[in-house]
Amino acid sequence: MRSQIIDIIFNISGQEDAFEQLEQMYLNMAKEELAQEIVQVGIMPEVFDHDSSEEKMWSKFSDIILSNCLNHLGMKSQVIRTRGNSADVYSIGEGYTLVSDAKCFRLSRTAKNQKDFKIKALDDWRRQDTFALLVAPLYQYPADRSQIYPQAITRNVTLLSYTHLRFLLENGQNLSLQPIWEIGKVLNTKFSTAEKQTGIAYWEAVDTTMSEICGLKISDLKHYKQAEINETRELGQEGITYWESKIAEFNKLTREEAIKMLIRSQKIDQKIQTINRVISRKYVI
Repeated sequence: MRSQIIDIIFNISGQEDAFEQLEQMYLNMAKEELAQEIVQVGIMPEVFDHDSSEEKMWSKFSDIILSNCLNHLGMKSQVIRTRGNSADVYSIGEGYTLVSDAKCFRLSRTAKNQKDFKIKALDDWRRQDTFALLVAPLYQYPADRSQIYPQAITRNVTLLSYTHLRFLLENGQNLSLQPIWEIGKVLNTKFSTAEKQTGIAYWEAVDTTMSEICGLKISDLKHYKQAEINETRELGQEGITYWESKIAEFNKLTREEAIKMLIRSQKIDQKIQTINRVISRKYVI
């Protein structure tokens, strides 16, 4: 499915109704297909240029998939169309509401910091809504000590991975998910200050809660995590193949072509135009 989605996004990303087309195609995916593909959603394709319309469309695609997943888990969920001061996905559960954000990262992306996860923003966007959820690839979360964990705990913002969603899709049907949305609240009173800083302790609590809800063992969830590792390695090869093809392409360039490409990549012409607009402006003194 991944190559198909990439092709579709390249074809429609410049169209006014691109989001509507994407939503129509993928909002009602069957649960089995969704569970099979969901882990790949968190990995941004390297073939999309940084900050391009295609990259933004993939992020919207991740919102559609998250909304679809929450629908399959018994909630009434929708993607919020307007960007800005709001979460990307809004859901209504049994006696509560949930605001959510789905994160996608490139495998080539360098180390991430707490600002990339926007936990405080999610808490602010929640307003009167009951719970908040952040979903990202498991391997992209800090492995151990990080400020995102005490932030998530004290603000009661649940951190999950796409693998956890797959686990729920296949094992958590018709179950109350509220204990998952209250993990931060529970850990805030249970954990010491030091424990709140550690990713290991946080994910152990998530895995325990998730397994208990589904009536399974933590070892069952670990099988899902190993599957994510295997899929990530396969998708890593996709990225390597793409960048190796770019190296081969660059090696064929003439000196003049390479210089022109470098100037374009640095956006030097646009910078000169911007400076000219500023210095040629007529000011009232």
